[in-house]
Amino acid sequence: MKITRKLGRRGTVVTGIVLTGALVAGGATAFAATSDSGSAAKTPAAGQQQAKTAKHPTARQRKLRRALRRAALRGVHGQVTVHGKKGTYVVREWQRGKVTAVDGSKLTVKSTDGTSWTWTVDKGAKVTRAGKKITESAVHSGDTVLLTGRRSGSANDAGRVFAPSAAQVAAMQKRAAAHHKSAG
Repeated sequence: MKITRKLGRRGTVVTGIVLTGALVAGGATAFAATSDSGSAAKTPAAGQQQAKTAKHPTARQRKLRRALRRAALRGVHGQVTVHGKKGTYVVREWQRGKVTAVDGSKLTVKSTDGTSWTWTVDKGAKVTRAGKKITESAVHSGDTVLLTGRRSGSANDAGRVFAPSAAQVAAMQKRAAAHHKSAG
């Protein structure tokens, strides 16, 4: 199988576990949201407990987030539809690649698989290089970036732009080469 050759057995197993966990968590959430407990109203204590839990993720939620982050580090771009805070569905997106064009608040980024998306950088977006805040205009064509944001209609709105330093890019490429060598 082509995926197994690229990721290796361990990567395939981890990806399967992460996706299964995400589906189970999503299904449980959907079931809980639609099930009727039989009582007419919730008690205030239950509502307060729910609010407390939402602010502080459980150990299981933190583990799942870490696993998803690790899986995303190997990817080049992606989308996921999530249930937003206001009850609507939101499409979250991310892309890693090189900036091919800069036009005002728009960045065009091309991933290593050839996918090219144009992003509009939000006014309140956090733009960083090597962990330090920079202005949006400091990102230039040829820079390696990671953008995260949401899809709004047919537009990609970047809420966060990570632009690693040249030393960080070299270290990432070295780790990726070592990973591909061990997985292949």
